[in-house]
Amino acid sequence: MQTTSIKNINGNHNEWKKALGFYKDELKIFKNRLEEVTAKNTAKETMQMVEHFQNQFLIQGENIDILSHDIDQHLQRMAKEVQLQAGHIDKDEIPIHFLLKDRFGNEQKIFTELKQEFEHFLSKVM
Repeated sequence: MQTTSIKNINGNHNEWKKALGFYKDELKIFKNRLEEVTAKNTAKETMQMVEHFQNQFLIQGENIDILSHDIDQHLQRMAKEVQLQAGHIDKDEIPIHFLLKDRFGNEQKIFTELKQEFEHFLSKVM
């Protein structure tokens, strides 16, 4: 059975978890900014965009929570493997790592695009 060191994978997981935590914090800031917009501008078009961003922030928050949970679950499975395999994990866990890597990359891309869209919106209404 071929194995790989968990040290190579664990660093990625820690990096992803920190980034996801940062995104959650940014979502809180975005929500506060959105409240400022609603207090200053109640035009119908603006309120439609406010609703759009409220929905997007909710969806992204949920996506971040799910991905973070899945990373935690993978870390727990790998910790069990480390105990059984003397510091290594089964090769079967590697595809899961790369799937999580792809999901993190997609979340990063979506979050960046949403942030840019929101900043553009704010530049128009503030």
